[in-house]
Amino acid sequence: MNIMEQPTIHVTHRLISEEIRDWSKKVLEVPSDEFNGLPPCPYAKRAWMKDKVRMHITSDIEECIRIKSDCPDDDSVDVVAWVDYDKMSADEFDQWLDDQNEKHNGIWVIGFHPDHPEDEALEEYQGNGAPEYALILIQSLRHLSESSKKIFSKGYYDKYSQSDINHIKERNIS
Repeated sequence: MNIMEQPTIHVTHRLISEEIRDWSKKVLEVPSDEFNGLPPCPYAKRAWMKDKVRMHITSDIEECIRIKSDCPDDDSVDVVAWVDYDKMSADEFDQWLDDQNEKHNGIWVIGFHPDHPEDEALEEYQGNGAPEYALILIQSLRHLSESSKKIFSKGYYDKYSQSDINHIKERNIS
């Protein structure tokens, strides 16, 4: 690596980390009518406050496999910004996620590719100028399922399609 590249990488990583944290505060942690008055991610604020979020920024998607193998079966989450997302189409990325979850070993992977259609249920967010990236969340399936079951009864999934609800229920018994 060229000595001049190191500061650029550090600045890029800092910008991405700051953007993800800011997005969480301004979008994921804010109560929304789309989720029956709950935030889009009802557990994000607590995870950040309890220092249960581990941030990773990588150009190698295979790094997620290592992170997944080290992920504890608890209420923590690994947040991965994959900066070389353009190496896969959104459909290829979705297939990669499905492949990871087919052999989940108790750890679930969720992802968002920049070329996915915008999620209408989420508030629009203006970033801080960080380079684009795919976002990959790696977490305990047991904890994700328990959390999901709790918010089912609170109407969180009321506006979800039946096929999405069926997928969530199926995931929760995996």
